Formats: sequence, structure tokens, C-alpha cells
Amino acid sequence: MAISTFRLRTGALAAAAGLVLAGFAVASPAAAEEVPAPVIELDQTSFPAGDWEDGFTVTGSGFTAGADVNLQLSISSGPSSGEGATLGSPVVADAAGNISTHVTPTNVAVIPDADGYPKYSVGASQSVDGANVYSNWVALTITAGTSITLPDAVSPESLAAGITVKFAGFQPGEAVRYSGELFVAGDLTVVDGEAAADDAGAGSFVLALAGAKVGDGLHINLAGQESERAAEAYVSVTEAQAPVVPAPAAPAPAATGPQLAETGVELGIGFAALALMVLGAGAIVVTRRVRGAQR
Repeated sequence: MAISTFRLRTGALAAAAGLVLAGFAVASPAAAEEVPAPVIELDQTSFPAGDWEDGFTVTGSGFTAGADVNLQLSISSGPSSGEGATLGSPVVADAAGNISTHVTPTNVAVIPDADGYPKYSVGASQSVDGANVYSNWVALTITAGTSITLPDAVSPESLAAGITVKFAGFQPGEAVRYSGELFVAGDLTVVDGEAAADDAGAGSFVLALAGAKVGDGLHINLAGQESERAAEAYVSVTEAQAPVVPAPAAPAPAATGPQLAETGVELGIGFAALALMVLGAGAIVVTRRVRGAQR
């Protein structure tokens, strides 16, 4: 009897729990369906360094109709560092939640280093009911184009004396405007000028800026006057490298045998003994001759 009572009570509790859960399910609103994130596409994703050419068109769908859509260019300079730049003015999504706009970035794209940085990508976002909604990010490929080559190290001393800056990737023979920017004691010091590209679109110039300190940042900008191609580089000012002093030459090994000071001829022990034997033999011959003559 006790077992039957336990089973009945257990079944009643399970039924009661089921009714409670069912009641919550009826009383609670239906779970909101997850809204898929907006999606964007670009008609062109590859550009040469320093030249965005005619820009690119961004199309997208899945946005909230009538709300502003902001486009951004993400520039990642490392695994955990980067910056963002706004692309054009906000675009209003149409009644179907779609966008289509043409943009040209103003930031200068540079060729990635051996680690693949900087990395560039384009994304879109909306602010709806106080919440930010983000689209996918479309990666951009930056191919070889303009470039700047600087010395391996830039110190206050070398910068004051003038460093040689090399460039390439511009239109053959065009004028290339350059500027060097340096913050010194809170003030911005700028030096600018113009250099001519050769038949291969390359060239160089000397940039001199006085007053730099270790830890300052030097920013160099180039702009082709005909091609409108651009290039930029940033380098930190470091301590001057100590000159490499060659190691002194090893001394010559000391002589081990007797030497003749007058001639510099070195005689070994065996040779000296042989010479003494020859002299002794000569003395014996002379003595015998003298004795023979006396007889």
C-alpha cells in the first residue's frame, strides 16, 4: 500500500509540474525569432597601395528600413591594435532594408608587411532602438603599389643631419610632393618639398628635422601630382646605434729558433750543428796540409 501511495504522489507531482510549465508557456510571449545580421558586398576588393582608383560600391540588405547606415573602414595594424575611419556620409536604408552607395576612402593604404599588417576591411552598422547592429566585414586586398623606404634606424642625430627617403610606384617623371611631420614639445614641426620621380616612377629626397627626441614619431606623406597616388610611413625615433668597432688583429706568433740579426735568416739547431761540422772538417784538412809542408 505504501508503494502505491508513493507512485500516486510522484505522478501527481509530475502532472502538477507539467501544468505549471504549460501555464508559463501560455502566459509568456512567444520567443522572438533571431533576426539575421545585415549583409554587405563590394564590387571591388583589391587595390594597389596608395591608390584607391575610383573607389568601390557597397550594396547591402537586411537593414532596418528608414534608418541610417554607417559605413566604416577598419585598419588593423596588429593582432590587438587598429583604428576605424568613416566612409562617406550615412546612407538611409530603403523600404526593403537595402542600401547602395559609392565611396572612396581618404586614408592612404600601404602594402602589408611580412606579418600581413596593416589589414583593411569594410563594414556597416545601424543604431536601432538604442542597440547597435553590425553587418559582416569584407576584407580588402592591398597589392604592390607605392612604397616608402626609410633607414633601418632613425635617431635624433641622423634626423637632424638628414635621412634619405626613397619612394617608388608613382607615375614616371611626375612631381611627388612630400612632407615630414614631427611633434616636438607639443608643437608640430613640418618640413615639405617636392621630388621628381624617374622613368620607373621612383626617386628619393633628404628629409631633415631638428629637435627630435627618442620616442617621438615621424610621419611622412607623399602625393603624386599627376597620378594622385599617395604613400605614407610612420617610424619611431630611436637612440643612435653605437658604431661597430672591429676586433684588433691577433699578434703574430713569436719566433722559436735562433736568428741572425744582420741578415734576418733563421737557423735551426740541426743546420747550426752541420755548419760546425763543416768548419771542423775544414780545420783538420788545413792542419794536415801544414804538417805535410813542414816535412
